[in-house]
Amino acid sequence: MLKNPALAALTRFAAQSPGLIPDQGRIGIAFSGGADSTALLWAARELWGAERICALHVNHRLQASADAFAHHCAQTCRDIGLAYAEAVLQVTVAPGASVEEVAREARYRALAELAQAHHCALVLLAQHGDDQVETVLLALLRGAGPRGLAGMPAKMERHGCTFARPLLECASAELRDWLRACDVGFLDDPMNANPAFRRSRIRHELVPVLARIEPAYRRTLSRSAALCAAADRQIQERASNHLRDCLWPEGLHLATLRALGEASAGEVLRLWLRHNGQRLDRARTDELVRQIMRTERGAHRLELRLPTCVLRRQGAFLRFERGDGGQPRA
Repeated sequence: MLKNPALAALTRFAAQSPGLIPDQGRIGIAFSGGADSTALLWAARELWGAERICALHVNHRLQASADAFAHHCAQTCRDIGLAYAEAVLQVTVAPGASVEEVAREARYRALAELAQAHHCALVLLAQHGDDQVETVLLALLRGAGPRGLAGMPAKMERHGCTFARPLLECASAELRDWLRACDVGFLDDPMNANPAFRRSRIRHELVPVLARIEPAYRRTLSRSAALCAAADRQIQERASNHLRDCLWPEGLHLATLRALGEASAGEVLRLWLRHNGQRLDRARTDELVRQIMRTERGAHRLELRLPTCVLRRQGAFLRFERGDGGQPRA
């Protein structure tokens, strides 16, 4: 009988990540009802037993089939004896913002809250090797640096929750082959075939060309992503050290920041923004750096309005001004 490739990948991941998978307690599985999360759910059930697994479903209600997906997920868990928890979200997207990005961030927050409420020590995500390839290609096409080209990490902390991706070595086709061979039901997300989304076009138009040119493209792009991740870790470590030097109680000290040079100043600014829950695209960050570096006085009237605060120069410092009067974090 055909073996579940997700089970082999999950077993390897657990062996290679000592201390990440708890010996006791629940493990959350982000379960969308699609092929990948279905294969992961069955693998986790086989590896650790039904009593330790809790399926976590996030219903964004962003498409007409959302409630049908939620019903399928709940019914699947009843049929195979797994605990199930669901969060229903109302996602509001500001003008000019990316629906995908806003929905993704809302999903992570909801999964973290579900995990905490249902005593899950961590949450496993079902992104696989093809998802990683698409992520790296998307980053390459938008001109990303090492941080973007590193792709999706195998594990991360977000909203106080540990997330892990044990299927990054798997191909989508092998997961689907197993599901069909074992007559395990799953749903297809219509967004995956929608040409309006760049990821969908990469999947259906670009990746088949890559496969013909370089059959080992998953492995080679994964290696490139790992090298970029290693480079980014070094960049972030250096930026953290510089940020400690630049950050004073009054804010970010501009003279110290300018002394770092344009490239390092940009990395410090990006890190400082992330620490304060703010995100700027590279073009806006680069423009901010240029303003700061332009003269010794440096952007005397600098002011940048962000969704939840204003970034403003005050004398020798750059600081956040929030509606609640809060101060920037280190």
